[in-house]
Amino acid sequence: MRTILILIAILLATGGTAMAAENLIANPSFESADAVDALADGWAAREGTPVERRTDGGHSGDAYLHSSDDDPGKGQFVECARIPARPGGSYTASAWLRTSDACSPGVYVNFYDALGERIANKFERATGPTGGWVRVSVSEVAPEAAWEVTLGIYAYSGDVGAFDADDAELTVEGGAEPGSAGIQRAQPGEREVYEIGDRLELFVDDFLLDGVSGGVERRLHHPEPREVVLRLDQPWEGDTCAYFVVLRDGDTVRMYYRGSSETGGQVCCLAESSDGITFERPNVGLFEFGGSTENNIVWQGQAAHNFTPYLDVKPGVPADERYKAMGYSHTGKGLGVFASPDGLRWRELLDHPAITEGAFDSQNVAFYDPLRGLYVDFHRKVREGVRDVMTCTSEDFRTWTDPVFVEYADTRKEHLYTNGIMPYARAPHIYIGLPARFVPGRTKYPEHIAPGISDAVLMGSRDGLNFERWEEAFIRAGAEPEVWTDRNNYPAWGMIETAPGELSVYWTEHYRHPTMRLRRGAIRTDGFVSLHAGGNAGEVLTRPLIFSGDRLVVNYATDAIGWLRFELCEPDGTPIDGFSLADSELLFGNEIEHEVSWRGGGDLNTLAGRPVRLRVRLENADLYSLRFAGD
Repeated sequence: MRTILILIAILLATGGTAMAAENLIANPSFESADAVDALADGWAAREGTPVERRTDGGHSGDAYLHSSDDDPGKGQFVECARIPARPGGSYTASAWLRTSDACSPGVYVNFYDALGERIANKFERATGPTGGWVRVSVSEVAPEAAWEVTLGIYAYSGDVGAFDADDAELTVEGGAEPGSAGIQRAQPGEREVYEIGDRLELFVDDFLLDGVSGGVERRLHHPEPREVVLRLDQPWEGDTCAYFVVLRDGDTVRMYYRGSSETGGQVCCLAESSDGITFERPNVGLFEFGGSTENNIVWQGQAAHNFTPYLDVKPGVPADERYKAMGYSHTGKGLGVFASPDGLRWRELLDHPAITEGAFDSQNVAFYDPLRGLYVDFHRKVREGVRDVMTCTSEDFRTWTDPVFVEYADTRKEHLYTNGIMPYARAPHIYIGLPARFVPGRTKYPEHIAPGISDAVLMGSRDGLNFERWEEAFIRAGAEPEVWTDRNNYPAWGMIETAPGELSVYWTEHYRHPTMRLRRGAIRTDGFVSLHAGGNAGEVLTRPLIFSGDRLVVNYATDAIGWLRFELCEPDGTPIDGFSLADSELLFGNEIEHEVSWRGGGDLNTLAGRPVRLRVRLENADLYSLRFAGD
């Protein structure tokens, strides 16, 4: 009895009829026509026979569409704006049609995939003359790959006659979430809120990610080998040149490196370039070799073994300390600290070693980190039988904290011969390391003078203590036998932008061979690691983010059939109105910086300052970096 009373109440509230399913079409009766050059708001007509909106009374209301087809070689198709589809949902499309001619206009339900291609459709036709308004209806189940759905009204080629259309309706029952296209939604995890601000973020670690589904993975990319930029053929350089540094000072790219010879010992040399590609040796005239000072030597003696300069960016640094360096101290056992006004004329700053705990026969690096307000050092020490990395900090570059070992997310025991750690210029809160990985127990060519082979790996950190490193090589040895002997493929410390969208890294080749040289490699800006999906689409969901910018800018690339879509969500993963996947542009192409847009032009300012998640769905595409950019 109670159920019957409830049903009676519902019927009374709805005028005695059962509640109808929601009409998904925004302007079903063509009453609104405010858009410029539009047939009616939310409707578009293809090129074909004439179609017009009339307002002298339709099936309901004033407006309706009138199609005139007097050309047997043409037709017409009027379609509503595309609507996010529910895969597996049962759709019904209908419209009221009338014609006094012997023609057969029709109603279509159309399904489109994520690329915008129509993948399924079904239609029904009226038979004219209709003797007034008749309702034509068609039903079809949305395929799993359906991304969008439309209703279309069609005048067929070869079907001459005029007809009217009004009161279009598109409804759905059941089905998966709109825009899911058969892809499981990534679910939120438990990671804490992160104040991303307007910083650029990379994917060298999984810090941003809190949910993954489908075929998405983080993929390591590799520099493309380019030209040899320096052949080490001068008598003071020799065939064991090592510990290269590249840095930019204004318009000049400087390269420092170790040379050695039986007659002159170890020296630190300088090469310069205007573009980071073509290098020349300046005649600095400071140190004598072979009875002449016409050479590029800027330091000589014990520190030259591992002399590693950098350009100090600390505000207020004294003019005579613009350049600083780490190297073996000339005053005792340990690392000394050095300074120079011009990168040519150097002096040791202390009368004692600045850092004494470590095994320093490596490239030991130091730099000023403005975000931490400290000088940061990374140097070598052996731990559990393998060459490893220690770090310490200083406020003045002279007095350093006690060194501690860095830690890794993995448990591998690998010899890191150098560390190559530096703040990434576009995202300085992230340290990128390019250590040379030495494998002393493997020898490809037993006749070579020394054992071991090498490659280079990539690792990243957000605190300078905890690193995530990749097991796969970042720089893999090439096919020449000379790079499969000891201490080859050692990266230079530093990266240089050599073209828009291109970073250059450098590494040694032919160590202990007469053809010793340095090669350049090019990699996409931010392109160390991407979120990648091939033909198996998937998505990622970030941890909750608090951003301060007013637009989402992404660095991405796709195949010709690839795509990405973006969604902003509440912390529980619920899409935010106006910023759903279905509202997102279908992004394809290849851009270092692209501002993401959503249908309706949603204003990101309304979401700034509160926790939101970013959902990214992609297929045959890579996402390299993202940023909520501000003015």
